[in-house]
Amino acid sequence: VISDGGVGEVSMGPPEKNAWARAAAALPEAARRRREQPFWRSVVRAWGWKRVVDAGCGAGFHLRLLADLGVESCGFDLAPAVLPRGVAVVAADLLYPPLAAGVFDAALCLGNTLSLLPSRALQLRALRALALLVRPGGTVLVQGEATGALARDGPSVRMRWLAGRAVHVRVFERAGRRVRMLAGVVTPAAEARLAETLLLPTLPGVVTRLARRARLHAIPLPAAPPASGVGWWLALSVPLPGS
Repeated sequence: VISDGGVGEVSMGPPEKNAWARAAAALPEAARRRREQPFWRSVVRAWGWKRVVDAGCGAGFHLRLLADLGVESCGFDLAPAVLPRGVAVVAADLLYPPLAAGVFDAALCLGNTLSLLPSRALQLRALRALALLVRPGGTVLVQGEATGALARDGPSVRMRWLAGRAVHVRVFERAGRRVRMLAGVVTPAAEARLAETLLLPTLPGVVTRLARRARLHAIPLPAAPPASGVGWWLALSVPLPGS
C-alpha cells in the first residue's frame, strides 16, 4: 500500500480495543497547532470563553491548545486508552456526560465524534446532551468530515507522513448507509493492521435540522476555520431563557 523503497502490507484482523483512536492520537501536534491556533484565539476572544468542555477529546489536543489560550477546559471520551494525563478528563459516553449542567461557555464536538453515532436519533440525543452542559447563550461547536463524499466513487485513502518514515493511513469505503473507516499507522516495507470503525455520513445541513429540534440555532463563526480538506464546521447557539 505504501511505497518508499519497499512495500507496506496492510491486513485486517481483530483490532486492539480503541486502536483507531490510538491511530488518531499518533498525528503530530506542532504543525496542527500552528494551523489552528489563530482560529481558536479568535473564537475565544469573540465569544469570551472561560470554561469549555470537549466531547470526544481523544488525546487532548484541543484541551492543551485552549489551556494555552487561558481557557479552563475539561474533556471526556469513550476511548480511555488515549485519554491524556495532566488535564481534566474522564472516560464517558457522549450521550451521558457525567458533568454539571449549564456551567460551560461552550461544548466542542469535533473530529467525526458525532458521526460515530449510528443513527440520527442518537445524534439528536447527543446534541441535547451537549446543550445541557452549556449555559444559556453559550455555544455548541460541531466539526466533521464529508465522509460520504470521500467514499462516493469507491474506496479512497488519506495519508499523512509521521516521524520516522511512518505513515498515518485512513481508508474510507461505503458500507451500506454508513462509511467504513480503516485507520492505522503503517511503516513502509512492514506489515500493519488497520482498525475499523463505522461512520454515519453527516453534513452541516443534517446537523442544523437536528439542532432545531433541540432548540439550537446555527450562528456565524467569528473567524474562518482552519482548512481541512472535506471538513466542515457548525456553531450552534444555546437559547436564552424565554426565547
